Amino acid sequence: MLPLELLLPFLIATAVFAFTPGPGMLYMAVQTMAHGVRAGWLSSLAFHLASYLHIAAAAFGVTVLLAAAPVLLVVLKIMGGAYLVWMGLRLWRRPSTPSSFEPEQGRDRPADCAFRDSFLVEVLNPKSALFYFAFLPQFTVVDAALPIYAQIVVLGVIANIAFSLADVPCILFARAVAVHAKASERITLLGRRIGGTILICMGTKVVVEVR
Repeated sequence: MLPLELLLPFLIATAVFAFTPGPGMLYMAVQTMAHGVRAGWLSSLAFHLASYLHIAAAAFGVTVLLAAAPVLLVVLKIMGGAYLVWMGLRLWRRPSTPSSFEPEQGRDRPADCAFRDSFLVEVLNPKSALFYFAFLPQFTVVDAALPIYAQIVVLGVIANIAFSLADVPCILFARAVAVHAKASERITLLGRRIGGTILICMGTKVVVEVR
C-alpha cells in the first residue's frame, strides 16, 4: 500500500508516540489503581474505540471544521477539562474500599463506569483529533492504489492498535502497585487521593491552557 520509505518511518514514529509515557498512560494508571484492573482494561478499550471516531474524522475531513473554527476547540477543551476535574473530585469523595483491588472482585460500579468515563474523556480530547489529522496524512501518497481517505483509515488503525498495546504494561504495573497497597486501608485511601489530585490537575491544566 505504501512505499517502504514511508511505511518504515511511520511505524517508528508510531512506536515512539505509543510507548512514550503521557497523560493517557497516567490516566489509565489512575483508573487501575483507584478502581481495579477491570477499570484499567475498560478504560483502555474505551480509548481505543473512541480513537476510531478521531480517525474517521481525520479520514473524511470533519476535523477540518475544528481547525477552521477555534471556538469549537475551546468548547471541547473546557468540557474535557471539566470532566477530568469532576472525576478527580469523585475519587476524593469515594470511601476507601481496599477489596476493590482484588482480581476476583465482583461487579464494581466505579469500574463499570470506567468505560463511559474514559470514552467521553477521549472523545472530548481535541488534541487526539488534531494528532491524527496532522500525523496520518504525512504518510499518504496520491498515486497509491487506495484513495487518501482509505490510507488514513488503515494507518490510523495501525497507530491505534500500537497505542492500545502500550497500555498493557502500564495497566499491569499499576495493578501490581495496587495489589501491594490493598492490605492497607490507609495506603488505598492515599492512592485514591493522589489519583484524584492528578485528574484534577490534568483537567485544570487543560482549562487554564485554553486559548
